[in-house]
Amino acid sequence: MSSERRGTLQFIGVANLIVCGLFVIMSLPFFMGQIRVLRSWPVTEAQVVNSQVTIVPTSKHDQLYAAKLQIEYAVNGKIITADLTSFQSSNYAETQRRAAEFPVASRHEIRYDPNSPEQARIGAGWNRRFFAVPLITFGCGMAFGLLALGFFIAGSLRTQTPKVLSS
Repeated sequence: MSSERRGTLQFIGVANLIVCGLFVIMSLPFFMGQIRVLRSWPVTEAQVVNSQVTIVPTSKHDQLYAAKLQIEYAVNGKIITADLTSFQSSNYAETQRRAAEFPVASRHEIRYDPNSPEQARIGAGWNRRFFAVPLITFGCGMAFGLLALGFFIAGSLRTQTPKVLSS
């Protein structure tokens, strides 16, 4: 392998390593935010007042479906009403299925921000669904890290020259 090709592969490897680092760094605030919710936001029970699937236009020809919830819960004796979006997707059936998890009059455990009780999270827990955004961001970083490793390995391999057998 020529040194020019080796240098190109190593350069691409460094670029992928930088992108890996950026994704990992970008995932940290997401992880920390979710952990903060789990550790410092109080838990209470909320009742679903309204549950529906709505259309969210995203561009001229695309749209998303959103499972919109309205919940009520008490904080220090005061009734709070909060609007939440529990799920968004371009797949209507999947969004409808997720909205059906929260029928009107059902009760669910929520976490609310003690500094701003109108801010609430439903389904908050140590699970993949709650940590989806940070996990996906971190996973993208790891994919670029593996690409970087592959380019570094490819750049360090030496091609063997065929040996001529003498008789």
